[in-house]
Order: sequence, then C-alpha cells, then structure tokens
Amino acid sequence: MEDEVVMDESADEGEAMHTGMRLSEIRLQQRLSLQQPLLLPLHMLKAELLFHYQKLRETWGKEHLTTLGFGLFAFLLGSWDLGIGEQGGGGDIWTVGVEGLNSVSTAAFALLLLSYACWVWYLFRLQRQFPVVRGFSLWMFIGWIAMQFGTMRAHTMAPRFPFDTEFQGTVWFVACAVVLLFIGYIFGQAVIQTRDVHVQTQHAHPDPRRMESAMRDHSLVAWTAVLVAWGVFIALSSWFGAHYLALRDPMPAGHGLFKVGYYLFGAISLVVMMHLLWYPQMMLGDAGQRIQSDRAREVTRDLRGDVVEESRQPGKCPACGAATPISRQADGELEVSCAGEQCRGAGRPGERCPECAAVLPTRISCENCGTSAPVVDHLPDDDAW
Repeated sequence: MEDEVVMDESADEGEAMHTGMRLSEIRLQQRLSLQQPLLLPLHMLKAELLFHYQKLRETWGKEHLTTLGFGLFAFLLGSWDLGIGEQGGGGDIWTVGVEGLNSVSTAAFALLLLSYACWVWYLFRLQRQFPVVRGFSLWMFIGWIAMQFGTMRAHTMAPRFPFDTEFQGTVWFVACAVVLLFIGYIFGQAVIQTRDVHVQTQHAHPDPRRMESAMRDHSLVAWTAVLVAWGVFIALSSWFGAHYLALRDPMPAGHGLFKVGYYLFGAISLVVMMHLLWYPQMMLGDAGQRIQSDRAREVTRDLRGDVVEESRQPGKCPACGAATPISRQADGELEVSCAGEQCRGAGRPGERCPECAAVLPTRISCENCGTSAPVVDHLPDDDAW
C-alpha cells in the first residue's frame, strides 16, 4: 500500500511541473540588475530558486518528510555518541573489520547498527520515491563517503589539516575530492542532456519562440547551482568532522563547534541531496524516461538492438487513429520519418535528416483524413516533463 502512495506522489510531481505557475511566467522586481547587466544572472537565479521553492511546497508531503527524517536521524546517530564517550578518544582509522568492531563498547556498537539500519532504509526510500534518478542517488552517497574518507586520511597524517600538511595526505584529499567532483559532473550532464532531449521531442514546435519558452520553463541553472553548493557542503561537513576527531589535548577554544559544524553542514547536505533528486523526478514524473547522458543513451540503444525496435510506441492520428510515421523509442526519444519522397531517413523532429539533410517535420499530416497536427499529438500524452 505504501508503494502505491509513493508512486502516486511521483506522478503528481510530474504533473506539477506543468500546472500552476511556469518558470517563464515568474516576474521579479529587478532593481540592481536593470542598472548593472552583469547582475542579471543573479536575478535569474533568484527567480528559479523561487520557482523551486513554490514547487517544493506543492509536491513535498509526508512521504518526503519521513524519508528526510530517517536520513537526519541516521546522520545524528553517526555524528553524536549521545554521552557514551566513544568520540572523545578519537578512534583509530587503521583499526577496521572484526578488530575494529571488537574495540568499541557495546553501547557504541548498538548505535552503529541502528545508524546503519536507518541509512539503509533512507536509501531504500530514495530509490522508491525518485526512480528516475535511482542509480545517481547511490553514486551521490558514494561520493559523500569518498569525501569523508579523504579528509580522514589527510587528518591522520596532519591533525591540523590543511595546516602542517604532508604531501601524501594532500594527495589522498585531492583524489577523493576528484571522485566527488566527477560524480557531480556526470550527474549534472546526465540531467541537462536528458532535459535537452525532452524539450526537443516533447515540446517540438515550428515557432522558435515557443521552443525558447519551453527551454526557459525547463531551465536547470538553479539546479546546477544547488549541485555545486551540495559539493561545498559535503566538503565542509567532512572537514569539520575529521578536524573534531583529529585534534587532541590541549583542545583549542571552541573545539565543540567543530562537531556542531559537522552535523549542521551534514544535515544541510541531506536536505540539498533530496532536492537534487526531487527536481528531475518532478520534471520527468512517471514517464519512465531514464536520466542518461547522450553517450550513455547511445550505448544503451546499441546494446539493446532489436529490443528497442520492438518496444517502440507507434504514432496514431489524433483524429482518426490511422498509423502515422512517428514513434516513441523505449528511452523516450521521438523519431519521425523524413518527408522526402525518395528518402528513407528518420531522426528527431526539427533536426536534419541523416540521409538527405532536409529538416525533419515537426508536424504530420495524416494520409487517411488529412488532419495536420504537431508530432507530439500523434502519441499519447504519457510524459509529464
């Protein structure tokens, strides 16, 4: 029963993208950006963040808050020893496996198991609530762990890192930071390129102004800025946590603030992480189109071969139901046949035909009844993005 609720919310999120106020309709008082054109990008970013906030209020419900609560509780159990005193000794980064488990107290071990259980349940709920970005939610979590591991290794060799640091510790930190940056870059490119495919196929229109408006409605400038901020929050949280454990007596003044900083930035990172997963899910909804980069989409299509051909959704005239030369592939892309009499080429609507270089049609006239309609009208409106 709970699964049905989660999937229903996903569908509602997809519909929310095209109901109510659109991003292109938001108007804010510009003030400084009118006098200083260089500040216009900041004004546009402010408008997009406001749009994100409004859609978040419309779509986030009990299921989202419950998932976030599990994540925050899991993070709390891992960052606070609740008076047991396990963190006071700093621990030993090299004591791992069975030896590491035997070295902790029974109460600390119980907290460890409870924290792991909450993390597993948190990730499981993310997989169900945001199926469109299911794989990337795990990769983001791996990037977070890599960043924490890098800061711990760096602090092991230099407790005051980045001061008095050693070359080997810096290498570990930089290597793990590169892992986080790479995962963030791949995630960002996949979402942006999938957005481009969607706008070019599901919002194809001969009027360039309509296409420009559709691209504006699906702008990812604010989402990209939030992705960058997430990486910064992860780095800060990891540094605060490792710094708190690495420093020993005599403790500097305000040493406890490092623990507060670790949990504060870690909690913010959890909220931002859910936001990064939620927004593409809201844009795509329950359409079933995967978030992939262009290259990954091509490789997937080549690997599936004939399977893609068999799973295509054929087009039908919206007036009489006759077959039309348009189809939706399994990955959500549209493919229309070239209108040339002697050409058998096909491709995305509005692009050049690979065979004769003619512009592929964005409208199709039915040969049976003569009705002319945009290509997207020849397919059931299943997509919500």
